[in-house]
Amino acid sequence: MILDLLQATALLLALCLLQGVLARRCQHGGSALAIGSGLIYGLACVAAMMMPITLAPGVIVDPRAVVLSLGALFGGPLAGVVAGLAAAAYRLWLGGDGVVIGLTTITLAVLLGLAFRHGAARGWLRPAPLQLFLFGVLNHAITLLLLAAVPGQTLASVVSTLGLPYLLLMGAATLLLGALLNDLEQRRATDAALAASEARLRAITAAIPDLVFVVDEDGQVLEIITRQEALLAAPPAQVIGRHFEDVLPAAPAALLREAMGRALASPERACARYALDTPAGHREFQAWIQAIDVPIGGRRAAAILVQDITANVESEERIRKLAYYDPLTELPNRRLLVDRLGHAIATNARTGKHGALMFIDLDDFKNINDLLGHYNGDLLLREAGARLRGVVRESDTVARFGGDEFVILLELLAESADEALLAARQIADKLLHQLGRPYRLEGLDRKCTASLGMVIFNGHGHTADELMQRADLSMYEAKRSGKNTVREFDPQMRTELADRLELEAELRAALGTGAFVIHLQPQLDAGGRLVGAEALLRWNRAGHGMTPPGLFIPIAEQAGLMPALGREAMALACEELARWVELSGHDSLVMAVNVSAAQIYEPGFVEEVIALLARTGAPAECLKLELTESLLLTDIERAIEAMTRLREMGIRFSIDDFGTGYSSLGYLQRLPLDELKIDRAFVRDLPANASSLAIVRTIMALADTLGIRVIAEGVETAAQHACLLDNGCDAFQGFLFARPEPVETFRARLSSMSRGLPAR
Repeated sequence: MILDLLQATALLLALCLLQGVLARRCQHGGSALAIGSGLIYGLACVAAMMMPITLAPGVIVDPRAVVLSLGALFGGPLAGVVAGLAAAAYRLWLGGDGVVIGLTTITLAVLLGLAFRHGAARGWLRPAPLQLFLFGVLNHAITLLLLAAVPGQTLASVVSTLGLPYLLLMGAATLLLGALLNDLEQRRATDAALAASEARLRAITAAIPDLVFVVDEDGQVLEIITRQEALLAAPPAQVIGRHFEDVLPAAPAALLREAMGRALASPERACARYALDTPAGHREFQAWIQAIDVPIGGRRAAAILVQDITANVESEERIRKLAYYDPLTELPNRRLLVDRLGHAIATNARTGKHGALMFIDLDDFKNINDLLGHYNGDLLLREAGARLRGVVRESDTVARFGGDEFVILLELLAESADEALLAARQIADKLLHQLGRPYRLEGLDRKCTASLGMVIFNGHGHTADELMQRADLSMYEAKRSGKNTVREFDPQMRTELADRLELEAELRAALGTGAFVIHLQPQLDAGGRLVGAEALLRWNRAGHGMTPPGLFIPIAEQAGLMPALGREAMALACEELARWVELSGHDSLVMAVNVSAAQIYEPGFVEEVIALLARTGAPAECLKLELTESLLLTDIERAIEAMTRLREMGIRFSIDDFGTGYSSLGYLQRLPLDELKIDRAFVRDLPANASSLAIVRTIMALADTLGIRVIAEGVETAAQHACLLDNGCDAFQGFLFARPEPVETFRARLSSMSRGLPAR
């Protein structure tokens, strides 16, 4: 009997090996695996029942309970039911007195297996060797009890026939088969986990937008994962199996091999950055290299993730350019200049050589910008930057400092300060020559000169801020010296700057304190009769007396004080004009007052003049506002609007210094003008200078065409006066007739005229 049981058990175990084959075929599990497992278990039961131990006709004993219980335990409900149905169908076909007991045994075996599975899922039981053995003993003890219920059988006869050997052998069979199935189940789960892990890994690597390489320690490419083959130096089939040096240029191959060595020698990943020409164009790459723990083909290997960082590099370059370069001229900006200047100071100090720093400002650039528009102004700035760049060495720096200012840094000129100054001066002359050449704008040649200031340095005792301040001072000195010239830094410039700052502070403090007065210069008609006067502002500076306008007006313009000074002059003039009305016979005299560009374009200028006339009682028809010709370039439409409103009140207008600006004849025709004032520059050379005489005659003809008067300023000689009279000039002003005088003196002149005395 025992041999029969061993034979049945061996067959059972052999058939159950089919379960391992099925499990490997159906790694993903599911109902297909469950049904297939159930059929295998069922066939195993059939095979066992084909070699039974017959206790009585129709009563057989076999290890089917082992298979069915373990099939339900490891295969689940579906596998257990399929196996049970297969075994039950065959048992019914066999027939005999033990059919009912056999079917009951089959059913109980499946239920016990499912119960064990339920307990294991909740942690109450686990398929350990001892528990499997006891489970087998329990299962077959129940089978013995059921066999005792077969007619003609007793428990004693069953136990004597089968007894303890049956229980021990079936318990052992349950242990062995359970261990085998448990191992198969764990292996299947492990394989499934590995397959899932590999699938995730491949999905992740396939989702990486760039390149993944697997490379062995010799630099041989084993595998490539990419969806962008255009980033490879060659198609994948031509890369796999080859070494770095076979498919890459020497420089990238050397970088990758060196990084590969570092990665294999350390647990940390290594990095390499290189550029490569690919079918997608020139690209920048960053490679991260990580050693693989497990050798491949007996050799150490590494995974290389290569990222295309071309867009990042281009973004970084754009950011760098925005941070350190001027977007209009593409020259270095102030930030980069300061950085390079700091390096130059250190380099010159180390080498003992001298360098030079130059500040360049384009002369009257605002006029061109306003006249031709910002587009042409930008074209001029770009061309100016290119010309500067073409003069200096490649190692020198040409920067746009802002607006129409450029800065040039010349390094390592010479060991001697005198030699460095001479070299810098030669370069400065070339720079001014290049900038002074005509610029082609809107089909016409336009000239725009420049003023240049420079300072020589050798790196000892100078900071970047000090050098830039000195070069800036020199440039402004060049401006004051007549423009289109060069000035080297002189310590005296600091003193002059301090004086200007002090004067500006005093000028601000003097506003509104009564420190400003007006002097009046008479204006006479062609018959020598007094027709009015021009109000000229004077500053009674504390501790200095009367300060001429040539000293404080330029400072006021730079400091933005001209509107405030203009208001003071206008108020003083209107107050004096109101006093003239009270003088008998002089209520028709005209008071001329200069108006600055900053003043006329101020919001509320018209309303301010109207309110001033109302407050002082000055007659509007006796007030004449003199505008400089260049003022009209800023915003001609706003100027016309303001002048028209004031003209409607009776206020007169004159163009001062006519002929020195850029007036358009079309604009002159639209302006509500009463008078043109010939500039003293044309009067000075009369009558000898033919050009000046021609200009005067042209102005007279223009005024006659427009139907307006002409007054000449700066008349100092009788010959000038006679020449102007001969050419039809209406009125005169100058030292030949009278110098500017205090208002009290002018009132005395009016009183003398009232008594019949000459106006002079």
